[in-house]
Amino acid sequence: MDNNPELTPSAEFKSFFIKFSVIRLGIMVFLLMLAFSEALNLSDRGMRLEFYRETQYILFFVSGFFLSIVYLVAAKRFIRSMALFRFQLIADLTLTTWWVLLTGGSFSAFVFLFLLCLFFYGRIVGFQTIVVSSFAVWVLLFLISCVQFYYPQYWGQIHVRGSDLAYNYSLLTLALILVSSLVRLSRTAESRLLHRLIEQESALRKAEELKYRVFDWIDAGLLVVDGQKRITSINQRALDWLEGYDRSWVIGASFDSFFPEFLPFWKDRQRFLSLRNMVVSKRRDLVFGFKMTELPENEGWMIIFSDITEVQRMERQIKEMEKMASVGELAAGLAHEMKNPLAGIKTSLQLLLSEDLEKDFSERLSKVILRDIDRLDFLLKDFLIFARPQAPNPEPLDLAAEIEHVLLPLRLQHPHVRIRVDIRDEPFNFDRNQFHQVLINLLVNAFQALEGRDDPWIVIIETRENGKRALFISDNGPGLATDVADRCFDPFVTTKPVGSGLGLAIARRLAAQNGTFIELRDNPSGGARAVLVQDESFFRARADQDAP
Repeated sequence: MDNNPELTPSAEFKSFFIKFSVIRLGIMVFLLMLAFSEALNLSDRGMRLEFYRETQYILFFVSGFFLSIVYLVAAKRFIRSMALFRFQLIADLTLTTWWVLLTGGSFSAFVFLFLLCLFFYGRIVGFQTIVVSSFAVWVLLFLISCVQFYYPQYWGQIHVRGSDLAYNYSLLTLALILVSSLVRLSRTAESRLLHRLIEQESALRKAEELKYRVFDWIDAGLLVVDGQKRITSINQRALDWLEGYDRSWVIGASFDSFFPEFLPFWKDRQRFLSLRNMVVSKRRDLVFGFKMTELPENEGWMIIFSDITEVQRMERQIKEMEKMASVGELAAGLAHEMKNPLAGIKTSLQLLLSEDLEKDFSERLSKVILRDIDRLDFLLKDFLIFARPQAPNPEPLDLAAEIEHVLLPLRLQHPHVRIRVDIRDEPFNFDRNQFHQVLINLLVNAFQALEGRDDPWIVIIETRENGKRALFISDNGPGLATDVADRCFDPFVTTKPVGSGLGLAIARRLAAQNGTFIELRDNPSGGARAVLVQDESFFRARADQDAP
């Protein structure tokens, strides 16, 4: 620091200067009180300078307080200059020397002020300047000791022993060496600590820049929010949606001031934790897909959101296209299924119009026509159920009782099939009639698959995991046919000689309306397994929507 004519005053440095100025003034006030007590004969410090003592006291205090005022005034303009602090050091050492002379020279109790002055200034002016100053003080006290030895009468003494002077001077020499060493050590430690702080500050700044660079690179809005809803971090993509605000305006503010659309989810954020959600932003006329994630160690929450307005529009278009394709496929399937019974009816009617038919043959043709009409009626009813099912009315069902209700006629029809049911007592939310229809479709398929099997059995069990309930219907039949395994839920797909091929498609459609997914699998040990998986959060969300 000795080689730098200019300083960069930090807040800490300015604070140190002010504190040191206050300490200097406090010392001056303390010395003034001692002078008053001596003038009033309240104290006697022994050896003191007799040469114009009162006048020198007045000049000393006038000079000391004047210099303190000059320091404070000059500091506002010259605090960057090393010359100011070197001048202060010289002036303070001069005042200290003056006071030491007044209070006994080498025998003064205030010699420690030299050490205090050197130590305090050592932090500012540097080690080399303190070494030079310590040497100057050492020489100066040597001269004062010599004067006291040869002219003791100036201090009201007849004789001063040289051994006493040498002892005091030796202690002072040791003290000056120790002070210089302490300044050296403190300067080294401070420089090392300052270097480490600068390195850590630089690393922290780089890490912060990298964090924002990564955050800004993400093509999605990102907010980091503390427990009081205050924004602690925000990326550039989120700022783009704020139209004109910069980070300094946003950081520390409540997030609902800028993104109020997320506030309803924040109030119940534990329930939406890590779930993908969607919200409509009326302020921006956008649809946001977002996810809330809790940060570790109670550091707050992270909200990641993106504009899915175009995605939603494309999904609606795709759904419309899929709906049109499904309608076309259903129409083609329905036409194909209706073609055979209509052909039978047409042929039968043509024969009935012939005049030479026997009565028995005419009756047989009439029965064929009625059978084909019933088949068309059955087909159209199934088609209507699949295409336009009734809105469900879910209610808590006693699952075991409902299964037994459906199984009762099937047990009578298939008494040779062993059936095991292992169901919990918890209620199962489902529309009662639709549940019966789904279960009948699945169980009838299972019983039909067991025809001609040795030791046929069906097992119905229930499991629960991660908020989902699963109902398994397993059998030991031949399993799924490979040619229809991937298409068994498609309309009009069937391996049976009789049937519309809509049973499984209707079952899946009705189950989906009740928050349940159906799939068919092969059992590892043989046979097939139908699985109904119900997500209980479906009914919680539905209850929230229905709540006033």
